[in-house]
Amino acid sequence: MSIVATLWENANFDGFALTSNTGWGRYYWYKYGAHNDFFSSMRAWANDGSRGNAYAFDNIDFTGRFAALNVGGRYSSAWWSYFGDDFNDVVSSSLVVRREPQNKEIEVALRSLVTAQFTSLFDQKAAGTPISRTADPKVYMNYHPSFAPNNYFATIHQDLNVSIPYWPDYSASVEYHVQFNISNGSVQGWVAWVSVWVESGLISGTVFNNIQPPLFNAYSDITAAISSAMALFSDSNADVYLLPGARPDMNQAGFKGNYDDDVILFVGKA
Repeated sequence: MSIVATLWENANFDGFALTSNTGWGRYYWYKYGAHNDFFSSMRAWANDGSRGNAYAFDNIDFTGRFAALNVGGRYSSAWWSYFGDDFNDVVSSSLVVRREPQNKEIEVALRSLVTAQFTSLFDQKAAGTPISRTADPKVYMNYHPSFAPNNYFATIHQDLNVSIPYWPDYSASVEYHVQFNISNGSVQGWVAWVSVWVESGLISGTVFNNIQPPLFNAYSDITAAISSAMALFSDSNADVYLLPGARPDMNQAGFKGNYDDDVILFVGKA
C-alpha cells in the first residue's frame, strides 16, 4: 500500500519527470534543488486501496503556497494537468502522505483546538508583564527545521509587543514547537522546542534576555494544556500524523492553499 506522485516539467504530463513513493512509510519528502521552480503538472495515485495526499510547495522547506491532490477517497488518481499561471514553475519541495482507511482515522483541525486555550493561558501568564500578544497565534506544520532537521512539529507562533518604559516598544515573537506520538495506546503531545525572536535594535539583547526565560518556562503549562486536549482521544490509538494547511476534502480531486492555514492532526485507530 502506497501513495505515488509524479511532477512533470511541462503541462499535460510532458517532459522531464520526478516521482515520489511513500512505500509502506507514512511520509515522503523531497527538496528539488537543481529542479527548483521547474514543474508545471502533477499526478498522484493510490495503490491497493490506500488513501493519501500529495503536496507541491513553492518554498524549498515545505512552506508557502501549495497545490495538493487527494487520492483514495472519491478518486484513486487525481491530477493538475497545469498548475495554472499562479503556480507554474514555482515548485521547490513536495510531500506525499499515506493515510489510514477512513473508518480507522480521526482528524482534528489543531488551530481551532489550540487557539482558545493558548490565548487564555498566555494572557494569564503575561498579565502584569511588558509582554502582550499582537494577534491570535498561527498554527502550522514545521517540517525538518534547521534547529531540529530530523524532526517535524506543529508550531504555535505568537507575535508579541514588548513595552519598555521611556523607550519605543519592541516587536518580538515566540514559537512553541509541539510533537506528538502514541504512548501506551494514547496520543501524547508536548512542547519539544521553544524559539524566541526580538527585532534588532540598540537594546534588543537586553530585551531578549528579559523575555526569553518566562516565555521558555511557559512550555510546561502549554504541554499540560496539550495533554489535556489529547485526553479527548480513546486509549486504543495506533498512530498519529500531521498534514499542513486546511483539512483535505477527499471528495475533491485537489485544492490550493498555504502551509500556515492550519495543521490537521490524524489519529489512526487500532
